[in-house]
Amino acid sequence: MYECQKKAFDYAAESTKLLITLSTGIITITITFLGDLTSDFAELVTWPLFVSWILFFLSIILGVATMLSLTGTLLPKNKKLTNLEEHEKNLSINDRNITFKSFAQIVTFLFALFFTGVFGVLSL
Repeated sequence: MYECQKKAFDYAAESTKLLITLSTGIITITITFLGDLTSDFAELVTWPLFVSWILFFLSIILGVATMLSLTGTLLPKNKKLTNLEEHEKNLSINDRNITFKSFAQIVTFLFALFFTGVFGVLSL
């Protein structure tokens, strides 16, 4: 495997882990301080926060799926040890099984951030 391929897989894994960590942290912080963030009329505007939690959880699930896809791409189950050299030449993080899940994770994370911001604005 070429060094640039190794780095690409490493960076993809790190980016995925970063979004998982941020999603988990934002969920934890918003749940911890929910009582401080809400006011008397907040029962009417908590829906954006619940939508953001669902999207963050979905982002976490998609992140785990992306990590599993990265692992499966590096060493597929059906490859024989004699074919590994040829397989290593064709490795790419641009395989559809990786890019679809990774893109979905990023999009759900961004929408979750948006709904967290909407909740913050509405609860002012």
